[in-house]
Amino acid sequence: MADALRVMVVDDHTAFAESLREVLGHRAGLELTASAGTGEEAVRLAEETRPDVILMDQRLPGTSGAQSTAQILARLPNTKIVMLTGAGTDDEMLDAVEAGVSGYLLKTARVAEIADAIQRVAAGEMLIPAATLRDLLQRARERSRATQDRTRISTSLTPREREVLQLMATDKDLAAIAEALGVTWHTARGYVQGVIEKLGAHSRLAAVLRGQELGILS
Repeated sequence: MADALRVMVVDDHTAFAESLREVLGHRAGLELTASAGTGEEAVRLAEETRPDVILMDQRLPGTSGAQSTAQILARLPNTKIVMLTGAGTDDEMLDAVEAGVSGYLLKTARVAEIADAIQRVAAGEMLIPAATLRDLLQRARERSRATQDRTRISTSLTPREREVLQLMATDKDLAAIAEALGVTWHTARGYVQGVIEKLGAHSRLAAVLRGQELGILS
């Protein structure tokens, strides 16, 4: 008989975690090795017990499920991780996939589905529908472009222009900006126009909104 698959459960909802451990503990071919309620605890116990498969809650206090997944797989690359979620966002799903999960399941899945998922990921399958994966790859490309835009624009702004953008965000008029900078009104206008152009905006308000969107404004 083949060895039972060693499974660890990570979930901060005690009732759900206990229920999952109880039902899976009686499934043939599965052995519950450990359970954790936080990401930090999951990383520590994973190293101690070396499970074959981990059922990982997506939203954990402190270190997230995706962050914990990345840390565990850096130490235990042969471990398979299935992310469990109530209703994850696209960004959360992308974070999980980029961290290296082997599958994604709703917490409403039947026990038989979860047990089947454990067996399948342990055998090397990926439990992410092709359509979902395509959407996530597109989201990853968009995120990459946004990061590149943020980096490009952030590095193009001089320290003085960043200061000007901060002043623009406080709704100061040109006279007030000039006074705050200790420059003439015409010089302040030139700074403001330069910031607007570098941000690819068409107005002061649009420039401020773009700065917030790119994370340039503190």
